[in-house]
Amino acid sequence: MARSNGTRVRLGVALAVPAALLAAACAGPGGPELEHDWSGTTTFALTRVDGLVTVVGVDPRRARARSLAVVPQRSDDTETLSPRLVRLADGRWLVSVPREGHGPDRRYLVNRRERVLDSLPGDERLRQVLPGRTLVAEVASLPDAETAGRAPASTVLVRDPADWSTLRELKVPGSVVLAASDPDSDTVCLGGARVTVAELTGGRVRPVAVPAGADIVGLACPGGRPVIVRSAVGRSPGGVRATLARTEDATTVTVAGGRVDGVAAHGSSVVLAVAEGDSTQVIEIDAVTGGERHRVRIAGMTASHALTRSPAGWLVYTDNAVTRVEPATGRVRGFPLPGTLLDA
Repeated sequence: MARSNGTRVRLGVALAVPAALLAAACAGPGGPELEHDWSGTTTFALTRVDGLVTVVGVDPRRARARSLAVVPQRSDDTETLSPRLVRLADGRWLVSVPREGHGPDRRYLVNRRERVLDSLPGDERLRQVLPGRTLVAEVASLPDAETAGRAPASTVLVRDPADWSTLRELKVPGSVVLAASDPDSDTVCLGGARVTVAELTGGRVRPVAVPAGADIVGLACPGGRPVIVRSAVGRSPGGVRATLARTEDATTVTVAGGRVDGVAAHGSSVVLAVAEGDSTQVIEIDAVTGGERHRVRIAGMTASHALTRSPAGWLVYTDNAVTRVEPATGRVRGFPLPGTLLDA
């Protein structure tokens, strides 16, 4: 991809941006202390450090998280919706910052080689970027809290990540409150009152049958096949229990006895982060047979906000910390974030 001719941001300092538009652009007195050594970073997160949105590099093997760059803030950035971070299929990381009113989101690519943020032009007000294998879907109506569940249709823009040109616009019935994709497939899964699969290359949109009465609490999309996670009604006398059922169109996982805080899928596994009482359980299920492969309990974790895969194991994020979980060995190791988590 040719480098954007937009704003360059070097280690959190905005270049060629009028100073009047910036609420804060770089680390200074009272701001985060930025690391110049990015080695060992295999994944990123967004946190708020001293009031500034900060890109954090996570090194799961050495169990550490470091502030690397501050995202410039402007007076019309919104505080009601958090910035988002996503890894594209080609390995690049994209940061998007929503703005007040109907202004387009501001977007930056994390440039690891030069240790800067490269700005991208934007013309849409977006809520989530879903990376596919060769294309990217941008869901324009992942709802603000006050409009959730009331939109007659949602818009999905299909873009070419080589130059961010818009290839087509898809319409999906109803509001989208859950969305998932897989960098190995140009298909995305969207959920709300119903579940829909959108094929990015051909533009086909098709509904997926959902069990009657299902309370959908999570969604994954391995290979373009929906994994629908729902919460069972009532308590489970035997603690947290997850059961899996497969149909031609989708896989449904029903969880009883706990609150599902995260779902991810990789290979032939579905992984859940389920809160129960004063702990969180990370449960790995065989996506074909439905059998439980591993279960690891994280004591003292009453809620989590993100579940992601890393070369050193699964990472479970809370407000101010990360816990690395190795399901096969049962090993658990926690380490702090430098600020309050926004996205991971």
